[in-house]
Amino acid sequence: MTTRRRLGARTSAGVFVEVLRVAVGVGHAVRATRAEHPVLDSVLALRQVGQAALVARSQSAEAHTLSAVVDAAHGATMVPLAVLDRRRRVFAVGQIVIAVALTIAEVAAVGTSRRRG
Repeated sequence: MTTRRRLGARTSAGVFVEVLRVAVGVGHAVRATRAEHPVLDSVLALRQVGQAALVARSQSAEAHTLSAVVDAAHGATMVPLAVLDRRRRVFAVGQIVIAVALTIAEVAAVGTSRRRG
């Protein structure tokens, strides 16, 4: 049996990341009502809110780590779009910035495995 490292129920860093993620999801939902690619923004809104709910429910370090991997992968998939598609460049760069910020925030919420003291 493995022991899962649980973040405290009120870990401010973990809560901050998930509130930030929900805000990003709501932003995508609002943007979907007036963007030129409403389906893409709707899918991203659902992913962000769903991801926030799953990580918040789990409250485990592993969930935050997996969430960081998902964000990093999303950011990486936006790089070719930013480079190759002029029409979607601004959108792709924005997604890269969001993905990097959320990846850093998720990693910071987990911290290191080193024990102090």
